Amino acid sequence: MYMNKIFKILPSLVILSTYGFTSADYSFSKTREFSVMGAVSYENFQRLNEPEKKTNFEDWTALNVTIGGMIGEYDFHHESAYRLYVNNDNTINFSLPETYLEYKDSGKRISVGRQILNWNENETYWLLDSLNHNQGFYLLGEKKEGLTGIQADFRITNHFNISLFGSFLNIPSLNPSVSIENGVVSSKSEWVRSTPEATILEGQTVPLYYVLNMPEIKDIVLKKSLGVRLAGTWDQGRSEFSGYLIYKPENKVRMNAEAFMAESLDRINVIANPIVNHHVVYGLQYKQNLGDVKLVAGFDINDPNANLGDLDILSLQEDRKVFESEYFTVKPSYDRESYFHLTGNMNRGNYMASLNFIELLSENERASDDFYSDTVKWKRAIGSRIRYYIDDNFNVMGDYKYDIARKDHILKSEATYLPFRSLAINIGMELIKSPADNSYWSSYRANDTVYSSLKYLF
Repeated sequence: MYMNKIFKILPSLVILSTYGFTSADYSFSKTREFSVMGAVSYENFQRLNEPEKKTNFEDWTALNVTIGGMIGEYDFHHESAYRLYVNNDNTINFSLPETYLEYKDSGKRISVGRQILNWNENETYWLLDSLNHNQGFYLLGEKKEGLTGIQADFRITNHFNISLFGSFLNIPSLNPSVSIENGVVSSKSEWVRSTPEATILEGQTVPLYYVLNMPEIKDIVLKKSLGVRLAGTWDQGRSEFSGYLIYKPENKVRMNAEAFMAESLDRINVIANPIVNHHVVYGLQYKQNLGDVKLVAGFDINDPNANLGDLDILSLQEDRKVFESEYFTVKPSYDRESYFHLTGNMNRGNYMASLNFIELLSENERASDDFYSDTVKWKRAIGSRIRYYIDDNFNVMGDYKYDIARKDHILKSEATYLPFRSLAINIGMELIKSPADNSYWSSYRANDTVYSSLKYLF
């Protein structure tokens, strides 16, 4: 959050990490089989209701690019996305889901760069972001951004595999972007919840003036990660049981804060201090393929209080200190989250369907307006999705999520038509009903939208 200045240099850091080899030959004279695919689109969304606060970004052009090929004996893969907002100072959002080099043979696979860790298959549907980053272009978008580092997969036997991940480079979530200018917090993303603009002091409303205390770049990006996954298979690969553990920086940069009255006595200055907190994510998963049905059951824990290696107690106390003043109180919440999740996916060719369930097993005290982080997205929820291909050129999708504990209803539906091979027309809607004020989705209950896009595919 509030990291626009840092994000301007992050693409170059990703590229440097991708080409960080010294012993291999990456001469472009040996490149071959390169392909470039993507889409250029014009997109628009219309609000069905009026939120109390909203951005003015409703139209944008987008570019999505995927590049793949061989450099010597290594596979290269790159995926990026860009948004240029129309009639709004031509501001840009960007995303780097993956950029990596890969070497593989029959017994191992090694990759360097930014890549998605496929260690929790149910993370995407439930919009969780404890392991991989959410891209953050859309409120209900499921697109992921990977972690930056070295991945290694080894086949120990025909029925046992081990995967490793390590890194000394942290690239935080790039979106949704938020900036502070002239004391005002703003965003280029159309769905971001805004921060408080004022507080009550002695019965009077006093405005808040935000200031970002920019850290050194190394304090954000030079952070370690280390993870391992073990997986065993049987029944000719139709059954798998796996477990993983990874220690890494949280995907979002937390904020500490302090406040004081301005000399002019007409406002309260709020100083925001970015914090990178490490956490441990671990879990177990069981997968079973039954013909065209795939079952996945898992148990995952996200612990933001865990620390490995040397621990600076004074620094930790400073990051997590409680700030109290006559204006307001900032109390950090570092709650451990434990989830059980179950899903069944069916692929019958002309249609794909899934049934999903997730339940929070741990206590969680964070409020929906917590200064440090959001409350959990789900307590006890069910979800169902179906995508039906009417023919090769026309398909429709419906996705409904319902939180039994909080009474949240999340509905998304869309239709896609391809009149030509290189042209796609898409129209859809997102509807949110969230009656409980302590729900994650209550901040977006007025964000019902209809969206459309026209895409040129290349």
